[in-house]
Amino acid sequence: MARRKSRSCIIDGARLTDAAAVYRELGKGFGAPDYFGNNPDALWDLITEYGGAPVEIVWKNSAQSAARLGTAFEQIAAVLQRAEAEGRIKLRLE
Repeated sequence: MARRKSRSCIIDGARLTDAAAVYRELGKGFGAPDYFGNNPDALWDLITEYGGAPVEIVWKNSAQSAARLGTAFEQIAAVLQRAEAEGRIKLRLE
């Protein structure tokens, strides 16, 4: 059986200024439909229902995102960390 090629989703905390922008980038990484919601529950549903190639999420300048987004960063990061713990994604916070 051929191994599926992985995909990368790059989040740049220096460029993205609000949570909605982060959710949009994550949605693109998973090929989300236009109606994808900008919230932790929608992100979790997107990740768990995703059936494509494995996704590695690289969140560059994550400390800037944490400072800028506060609680929203914590919520998004918690979903991504849970998904990684369950083997659904690879996550790198830089």
